[in-house]
Amino acid sequence: MIPANKYSARRVFGLIVGSSTAFIYIFIIVFFDYIKAIEGNLYIDFDINTVTAGDYTIEFDMPPESHAYFIDHYHNPHSPMSEIAQFKLYV
Repeated sequence: MIPANKYSARRVFGLIVGSSTAFIYIFIIVFFDYIKAIEGNLYIDFDINTVTAGDYTIEFDMPPESHAYFIDHYHNPHSPMSEIAQFKLYV
């Protein structure tokens, strides 16, 4: 049993500990959310500042005969480059 003269002090101490814990928890949640938002903005800023030609793609139609022509005339099976890399240079 808690003595009557310490009961009030323990209640205040419990209130302080509980309030401090809740405050720290809320602060950590808000802080992590803030850091996540800042890092997202920095990533977008970095991505915009480092735009290169490789970020864009194009699509064009090629007839199937063009690959057959490449295989017959330009493909070198003894080259260290893969067939796809050679075809890329051909195109």
